[in-house]
Amino acid sequence: MRGRVLAIPALLFVVACDEPPPPATLREVPSAFVGAWDASLGECGHGGSLAVSVAPNEIRFPDSTIVVTGVAPDGQDAARVDGKFTSAEASWNGAVRLELANGGRELNVVNGSTLAPRVRCP
Repeated sequence: MRGRVLAIPALLFVVACDEPPPPATLREVPSAFVGAWDASLGECGHGGSLAVSVAPNEIRFPDSTIVVTGVAPDGQDAARVDGKFTSAEASWNGAVRLELANGGRELNVVNGSTLAPRVRCP
């Protein structure tokens, strides 16, 4: 029992030492991420459940929208997008991570867990 009690403070100490996220240095989403994205080329333009539209100042999902307040680039292929989220049920401030893959032909949107990759629509 005593070993468990000592392990908890040690764990809390490690968590408290995490570095803060990098600051948002951009006001817009970089152009490499801008465009329409969906589950497959066949789904493009049909507004499916995985459709994402990325503009410099806004990201639209089928069920919510993010108005961009700042962007923290992470190299050329990833960025954290901070913003005001709005859905039919609520509004909140938060962030998502955008990651390009396969030479910029795929987009991963990470918000706690990676969602299905999306392809760039023509």
